[in-house]
Order: sequence, then C-alpha cells, then structure tokens
Amino acid sequence: MFFTVGKIQKQLKEIKASIHRERRDILQFKYIESDSPGAQAADFDDSTWKDFPLGGLWGGYDKIAWFRSRIPIPEDWRDEKVILRFIVGPRDGYGSTAETQLYVNGFPLQAIDVWHEEAWLPPEYTQLDEIVVALRAWNGIYLTPPQRRFKEAALIRVDQPTERFYYLTDTLLKALQQLDENDLRRTKLLDLLHSAFVTVDFFEPRSPSYYSSVVEALNQLTEGLKELQVGEIKPSVNAIGHSHIDMAWMWQSHHTREKARRTFSTMLHLMRQYPEFRYLHSSPQLYQFVKQDDPELYARIKEKIASGEWEATGGWWVESDTNIAGGESLVRQVLFGKRFLRREFGVDSKVLWMPDTFGFSWVIPQLMKKSGMEYFACSSIHWSKFNRFPHDTFHWRGMDGSEVLVTFFTAPGETIKNHYNYNGLANPYDVKTAWEHYRQKDLNTELLMPFGWGDGGGGPTREMLEAIRVQADIPGIPRVHIGTVEPYFERLAERLTDKEVPVWDGEMYLEAIRGVYTSQAYNKRANRQAERLYHDAEWLCSLADTLTGEKEYPQSELNAGWEMILHNQFHDVLPGTSIPQVVEDCRHDYERIEQIGQKARTQAESTLASRILTNEQAVVVFNPLAWSRGGLVQLPWSESLAGKTISIENGKHLLSQPVESAGEKKLLLEVDAVPSLGYRTFPLVSRSSEHVDDQEMIVAPTLLENAFY
Repeated sequence: MFFTVGKIQKQLKEIKASIHRERRDILQFKYIESDSPGAQAADFDDSTWKDFPLGGLWGGYDKIAWFRSRIPIPEDWRDEKVILRFIVGPRDGYGSTAETQLYVNGFPLQAIDVWHEEAWLPPEYTQLDEIVVALRAWNGIYLTPPQRRFKEAALIRVDQPTERFYYLTDTLLKALQQLDENDLRRTKLLDLLHSAFVTVDFFEPRSPSYYSSVVEALNQLTEGLKELQVGEIKPSVNAIGHSHIDMAWMWQSHHTREKARRTFSTMLHLMRQYPEFRYLHSSPQLYQFVKQDDPELYARIKEKIASGEWEATGGWWVESDTNIAGGESLVRQVLFGKRFLRREFGVDSKVLWMPDTFGFSWVIPQLMKKSGMEYFACSSIHWSKFNRFPHDTFHWRGMDGSEVLVTFFTAPGETIKNHYNYNGLANPYDVKTAWEHYRQKDLNTELLMPFGWGDGGGGPTREMLEAIRVQADIPGIPRVHIGTVEPYFERLAERLTDKEVPVWDGEMYLEAIRGVYTSQAYNKRANRQAERLYHDAEWLCSLADTLTGEKEYPQSELNAGWEMILHNQFHDVLPGTSIPQVVEDCRHDYERIEQIGQKARTQAESTLASRILTNEQAVVVFNPLAWSRGGLVQLPWSESLAGKTISIENGKHLLSQPVESAGEKKLLLEVDAVPSLGYRTFPLVSRSSEHVDDQEMIVAPTLLENAFY
C-alpha cells in the first residue's frame, strides 16, 4: 500500500510538470529602480530605462522597481489557455519575498507573489498579436536580502485536461491519506487512483499519446468517483475566501495600502476564473484607502459587492484591540465602520469579524447588540498557552446580560493540530482536522472555514479553489462548499433554536502575548491622551453650537482625527507588536491627531468665553467630566497675572502660585467646584495681604525648588 501511494506521489510530480505544454521565456525587460507613475500604460515611453536581463539583480531595502516587456502571442495559441509566470524576487535564503502588481496593457490583472506566481491571460489578450506587460515590484522592509534575483518569466500554454487531472488526483490522494489504513473508503479511493495512473502513458511523456492518455484517465477517474459518492452522513464546511491584511505589522501603513490593492486585484481575477468563488473583506479603513488610491479598482469591488460575489462585513473600522482602547473608541469603531459600509455599499453588517485580536473585553456583546450586530467570528482565543477555551460555538453574555452568537474557525491552516487559524489552506487535512477540533458536534454539523493566505494579504489561490471543487463530496471527508458568512450565521442561529447552547459569561482572555499590555508605552499613553482630548473637544464644540446657535461644529476635521485614532488602535499597532518603523509612524499620527483636537477645543473655548458676560477680568474654567469637581488649573504666564488670584461668591480668595515647569512659567490656581459638563466664571483679583506669596516654585521631573529649598 505504501509503495502505491509513494508511486502515485512520484508520478504526480511528472503530471504537474507536464501541465505546461509549451513555454516561451521572457528574456529581456526595460527597467527602472524607482516609482514611475503611469508606467503601467501600454503606450508609456520606457526608452530611457535600462535594459534588464532575466536572472538579473535588483532592489534593496524598501525599493520599488518597474519592469516592462512586449510579449508576442503565438498564433496557434490563440484558442488555448495561456498564462504568464513570474518569480520576481524569491527568498534566496532570507525571510521574505518581493510583492508585485502585474499589469497587462495597462490593466491591473493580479498580484505576483510567493503564493501567486502564475496569472491566467483572458481571451481578450490571447487574441492579440502582442501584449505589453508591466510589473511594479516592491522589495519589502523586513528580513529582506541586499538584492533580489528576477528568477523566472515566461509565457506558457497550459494543457487543461492535464491540469484538471492533476488537481483532482492531488486532492484525492491527500484525502485518502487522512483516512485510517483499515477504512474501506481509503482502499476504494486508492484503487481508483491506481487504475487512473496505470492508464497514463508515462513511457512517452509530453507526447500526443501521453496527453491523450491523461484525458482517458481523467474521464475514468471522474466516473469512478461518482460511483463512490453514495450519500454518506457527514458534516459540511462553509468555505469563504479571505485574506487577513494587517494595517501595519512587519510593514508600514502605506505599504498596507498597496498590499490591499494587489490582493483585491487578484481576488477579482479569480472571480472571473471561478464563478462560484466568494470573498470576504472586513475593514472599512482599507476600503477607504482603495477608494482614495485606486478609484477604478474600487468601482470594480463595488460591482462585486452589489452582485453578492464579494462580502463586505465585519462591522468595525479596523480589527482593533479591545482591551487597551477606551469604551468610547470601541463605540466609534462600530459607528465609523457600519456607517461606511452602509453609505458605500448599502450593507448593514451583522457580524463582528475579529480573527486575530489578542483577547476580547467583556463589554463587546453589549456594544454589538446596541449596534444591531448579532454574530461574532474569531480564532485567536485558541492560541492560549495553558487552557484550551471550552467551546467552539456558544453564546457570549456581556456585562449587561446581552448575548451574541459566537463561532470559532477550527481549521489549523499552515499550523499544527489544536491551533486554530484564520489562514485556511482548504486541503483535506484542513477540512478533516477542522471537524476533529470542533467541540459542539452534537449541536451543529456545518463549520465556517476562511481560506486564503493572510496577515500581509495575498488571499486564496487557484490551488485552493481547485481543491474545494474536488471536495464537494469525497468519501470520508466533510463536504465543502463555498459560501458567505452572514447567511452562514443565520443558518447556524436557526439550527441552534431550542438547543442547550453553552454560554460564556465574562471576558475572553488570551493566555499569550501578554506583553501587549506594556509594550510601546508611548503609543498607549498617546492613545489615551487622544481619547481624552477628543472627548473634551467634541463636548465643547457641541456646547458652543448649542449655546450660541451657530453651526460651526468641525465635523469633518474631528472625523479625520478619529479615523487616525481608530486606525492606530489596530491589534498590531496599539498593542505594540509591530516593527519600529510603525511606532515612528504613530508618533507623527498622534502629533497630527493632537493638532486637530487642540484646534477644535481652543476654538470652542474661545467662542464660549467671548459670549460669557462678566463685569471684570475673569477666568472661565470648563469641566468636561460627568460630575462636579474642583482642583488645580494652570494659566500661561503673563505679567498681568503677577499678584493675582481668583475669588468665589463669598469673597474668599483661593490659592495661587507662580510655577516653572519644563522651562515655562505658569500660574497655578486653586478652583472651587465646577458643575458637571459645564463651566464656572471666577473673578480675577489681587491677592489679599495674608495670601501674598510671590515665591516661585520650579518643577522638573527630578526637582522641586523654591526660595527656601
């Protein structure tokens, strides 16, 4: 039996190699090592660019390079399946590969990356005498080599029956390897494969007789498989195409914008090849980036969302941290996210999609319910180091008693058993292991499995989609069908009606990556300061409009600031798990966030103060909190404040003292109680003799000093 499996594995390599029936290498390119806007156009003038031979070196840290070439289409290939194959920058012993956008005659066909090295040429290109190919390649910034080698470039004619035979036999072989040696279904599948491979004429590889024998073997295998499909009782898997794209992690946010465009162009190209393919993306922030950067691509995405082929759900602006961000920020994640999806796509998301966040606050079910969201999808909680979370499908009860329906992705993806993953590979091991992992088998027999390469984007591959087609009904393996997420949850909720569904009452704590609560403290402090600043600015602007009757609320400016705050609460940014360059980017973002918030707050304070009637010099103190309070305030120093303090209604003078802090002189004032969410005016008066004390206090991080000490 082992010999038969081993023999088939060896012969499968020969089958795979023979898919490429004819090949024309692309030996020369025009090349420039810098960004060159418009270089994708077919009529772009590249005459001043350098000549670049296949196999040449290019790149460096964060380098962008363009490659262009004119490629003739052989006349006898016009009605065949033709692909382009590129390996623009392999690992070559390092930890990353180049990422490239492929353009054909100016059209962004798809990405070329480590998972997508081949691109199908649609008929409108194969009918031409010549096409113009442009490649915009990015070297990367993490674990990159000093230079990359452009290893492979070719125009290839594909033998389609051989391609179908390869994917069918490869998937069936992987399926039977998941079955027990004593399982009759394994024996039947192996016999079927053996008979098919005996039919193939391996004595004359790539000859006409060889390709004819592959067609015969394919037909034989297809008919034989139908006889084994006898209506087994078995679970099913709802597979949804997905590519988790971190807003920043091992790359910066401006790189993410490009990753999104590359990934999305690939998904649209796959949809043309596989009509059944459905894809989900969850981040309104990325949709907005694409809208800004590539309106034509965005329009194509909107068409697919309207047709139901592309699912826009997820609900939140980004897949954010939920433990460090404040409660109002979580509300804004929902508000900004759902508002964008509704405005742009006419979608009201019911699903909170959070596959990679490092633990979940107990307030989330309440926020979801109050936002019209019913379902929660996740996988990260099963990364805990010590205790395995007890459920995979359950109701999550929040602090106020609200409940939402939760399901976890249980497929391992490229990882090991007992480790759940959102980067599913959609192969028989993934599918079968997902069911083995799942703990609510008595309640539900349909699982949710996102598939596709993620973190840095990429998404599903042709190989995954071919494997899913084969797994529609393989003996011994759960049935796999492509579907979407929101209808899946609706079916799940209906299936669970009147059943005793487990309930989790509390936060979902991840027993791993606990350094996220302390790492990069500057960002955490800046985030909290921004949350406080924007609370105060919005309150004061609202108060100013309400009391003055003016309509000066700076909505667009504050929204822009909030979008930056929410972006930087992404689960690899605020927790501090990204590379140093991301942290530096955040510093610049928080400077801009502060400028916007301070400007709005100052303008509102000035508007209010100018309308408050006083008979004398006075200090107006605002209280943005929901309870009355007094305390200490500081005024910027001017000579007019020398010897001054403030008084209250009974004439009592309150304490004041000049201080110096960080080299800046200020007046420190004691103030009496100020109403909640209100203001109070204190007359500015000369200090009485018993309170006169002009001794300054110097305050520094390591020093307190006055005239005596």
